[in-house]
Amino acid sequence: MLATTLFLLTFFSTTTLGSVWWVAAQTQRSTDLALWLSPHTVRVVWSDAGYLGNGLAFSIPLLLILLCHELGHYLVCRRYGLRSNPPYFLPAPFALGTLGAFIRIRSPIQDKRQLFDVGVSGPLAGFVALLPFLLFGVSRSSVTILPAADPPSIGNALLFLPGESLLMKIVAAAMHGEIGAGEILNLHPVALAAWVGLLATALNLLPLGQLDGGHILYASLGRLQRRVAWPLWISLALCGLLWPGWLIWCVVIAILGLRHPPVLEPTQSLDPRRMRLAIVAGVIFVLSFMPVPISTLWVVG
Repeated sequence: MLATTLFLLTFFSTTTLGSVWWVAAQTQRSTDLALWLSPHTVRVVWSDAGYLGNGLAFSIPLLLILLCHELGHYLVCRRYGLRSNPPYFLPAPFALGTLGAFIRIRSPIQDKRQLFDVGVSGPLAGFVALLPFLLFGVSRSSVTILPAADPPSIGNALLFLPGESLLMKIVAAAMHGEIGAGEILNLHPVALAAWVGLLATALNLLPLGQLDGGHILYASLGRLQRRVAWPLWISLALCGLLWPGWLIWCVVIAILGLRHPPVLEPTQSLDPRRMRLAIVAGVIFVLSFMPVPISTLWVVG
């Protein structure tokens, strides 16, 4: 019952705020709607077919991507007999309308192979799920001239620029050719959902602490993970020079702990197939990572 309620609340919040975010990321449109669940924003979005259609085109793919990620973890837990709750979605009354989703594992992890399978299954499932939405969404997106302006003045609008991952650049170049200086890709709502999926994948695959990437790194390297934890954390902190949000993640990870706790049987190593999957997870992280996930720019309104 709780999982269903949280899912419905997240569907409502992402549909409402996703439509507003999509408009705020378009060069040819602007909006005075608040990026939080104000009564005015809710009333306008759910009474306007255009807003609502764009909101649904964003929320449905996004929730499917997040659901596939968490089901990857959940089904592997079921396979190993690990007790866990079903996926819990986290609605948010601001920003994109969600803080993601999670499952809570209530059983101890026995060995590194079990830990690896649980950790890698979510990012792999979520990444596979977002690919068709990314391809479709980018194909429906359009390249436009960026009408830059001096900030801020009467008639100008604040444009939210979604960050570019390596995979997004590759797909955009394949479908639209080289995007030159002074040009921008206006993302279709489905592409914006895939962009959020890429960001969530990169965040989960950060090779630190007890994030999915931390599970994978510990399962792959064992005690060596303790030696590389601080250099990796410092590298993420340096990324805070590009985007302050990384500093928040550094604080969160430091509170949760940089060093991964040991499994019950720490001596077992990964087999070659799992080591290959670890490399695949690393490639997915590189393709998904965005040094600057989001930025803003004043443009001519």
